[in-house]
Amino acid sequence: MITRYEAFRFTLLALSSLLVLSCDSDSSTSPTLKSAGDTESGIFVITSDFATGSTAFLAPSSETADIDLLNVHSDAVARTFDDKVYVTNRLGADNILVLDRADLGTAFFQFSVGNGSNPQDIEIISDTKAYITALARAEVLIFNPQDGTELGTIDLSAFADGDGLPELTQMVQFGSRIYVLAQRLQRLENFVPVGTSYLVIIDTDTDTIVDTDDSNDGVQAVELAAPNPNAIVVIGSRLVVSEVSSFGDRVGGIEVFDLTAGGDVTSLGLVVDEQALDGDINGIAMADANSGFALIADENFANYVVPFDLATGVVGERLPGLSTGFIQSMAVDGNRLIVGDRGTFDAPEAHGLMIFDVDTKEFIVGPISTGLPPASIVVLD
Repeated sequence: MITRYEAFRFTLLALSSLLVLSCDSDSSTSPTLKSAGDTESGIFVITSDFATGSTAFLAPSSETADIDLLNVHSDAVARTFDDKVYVTNRLGADNILVLDRADLGTAFFQFSVGNGSNPQDIEIISDTKAYITALARAEVLIFNPQDGTELGTIDLSAFADGDGLPELTQMVQFGSRIYVLAQRLQRLENFVPVGTSYLVIIDTDTDTIVDTDDSNDGVQAVELAAPNPNAIVVIGSRLVVSEVSSFGDRVGGIEVFDLTAGGDVTSLGLVVDEQALDGDINGIAMADANSGFALIADENFANYVVPFDLATGVVGERLPGLSTGFIQSMAVDGNRLIVGDRGTFDAPEAHGLMIFDVDTKEFIVGPISTGLPPASIVVLD
């Protein structure tokens, strides 16, 4: 996912040593190993100071995380499917690291997706088939997640902008279709959006692009209501997409799509816009088909989280207790919202997991240290 933070990431790299100093490596522990066939439930976290990466695990009902379980790339995200966790190591590593949930401290195996490809997301649809998006590829890659064998590609170059790439990022599955976000950013101009971004629909039975408008020549994708999408969630029979556009313009928001049983989409438009959110949207987490939480940055790059209701368009008060520092990830775990607060440069010790009640929006506990600051959160259930 590319947001405005990519434009000043080198500044963050230069200052990342402040965050490293705040990590207590002596407190590292490993989760108790389980017997074969058992899996771990809880919260799995990719951690990073933008120079090095690691992982952490928070067991159910615990307020202390096991930290420094396994070294990963400094720019990585995680997904889970069945009894495995898949870590997408992005630019500079360009591989998928597979972990067994019964032993999160040991790499199960690893496979490359091509040097310089900069993978962004992985969607596993079966034991033997997974889709991978990459910023430096104009195709969706198809791999066997059991052994890393490449099975093919799906060409999305028709949706590229002037730099020849469509900037493919997050995706989700609904039924026999995959919904892929094509950001379409100008890579030579600090990743600014070029105009229109797309939602590309792929039929997983045929590995072909679904034409959303047969009245026009060629294969069409869905034009998003605002450019530069950065998160997509499927919940029930809805797709919810956050679209940031450009920093400070306040023309983005949260777009909602109704899905049919066959996987066709109907846009309801920007149900909640950035004017109501009072900032730039950089992510979402959904509690149900209407209730969710938005990650917002203000004009000073201060980060905060607000609840929203898609049925009414109402945006609630900011959640209390967050540091205003950079937040990369959050996730809903039952009746809890888990927010990965990275702390601030003035108070790096404030980083950790912050936990809130989904219904009351009240702060429960935190920050729970994850060693390095939290970067990607996955609920293992």
